[in-house]
Amino acid sequence: GPVVVRARAATAAGTAVAQREVAVARALIAADVPAVGLAGDDQPIATAGTVVTAWHWIPGAHGHPTPHQVGLLARRLRERTSPPPPDVPRFDPLGAVAEVLAGAPASPERDWLVQRAAELEEPWATAADDDPAGRAVVHGDLHRENVLVGPDGPLLSDLELSGWGPPSYDLAPAVVAVSRYGADPGELVDVLRAVGADPRPWSGWPTFVAVYELWVTAWAVAAGGRDPELAREGALRVATLREGSGPRWHLR
Repeated sequence: GPVVVRARAATAAGTAVAQREVAVARALIAADVPAVGLAGDDQPIATAGTVVTAWHWIPGAHGHPTPHQVGLLARRLRERTSPPPPDVPRFDPLGAVAEVLAGAPASPERDWLVQRAAELEEPWATAADDDPAGRAVVHGDLHRENVLVGPDGPLLSDLELSGWGPPSYDLAPAVVAVSRYGADPGELVDVLRAVGADPRPWSGWPTFVAVYELWVTAWAVAAGGRDPELAREGALRVATLREGSGPRWHLR
């Protein structure tokens, strides 16, 4: 049928991610936040060592949203889920970093990322509790590749990192797109204008950027075990973070 299925190993970590996706998806539906919907109520489904979530296929989905549309989604997510629903788990980006690095091959890059994550724990906890935007459901990786454009408009997808937390964090991908990937700064202006807020002057903002950069770097290093191109990109990102500057990142 018109369904997309995501299957994970039924480990404790895999089951927790599936449960989080389902809880967030239900909360977004209840809050009238545009998102890909669950295909069936009895989820996640555990079977034969696998945990499964099923999602409605979006017929006619095409292209990517504009930066303005991404900003409008971020704003609606913040406004419609504040205060956050009680069934949504807490947003934990450093936990996600630890989880992805646990499956990464041993390397100096992996060791440095583990150390850097430990250094960011206290600053993250302080900044997350002090976000001037308050508390709401956070997508966790809100960029154009994680938004589908359906017949009725843009929809959030890929909710595996989501949880309740500091909503300003969802603007970090738009800032990093400019500072690390060389995106047009005008796109960031469009996102911030649609959101109606600019967290960059706030003292906790650099921590949010550092945590997001750590996440996308950890992902590249972990994926490098099966893809030489990603391995090179992961090493480049670690070197850039260590040195404070360097060449543009790729494979966004």
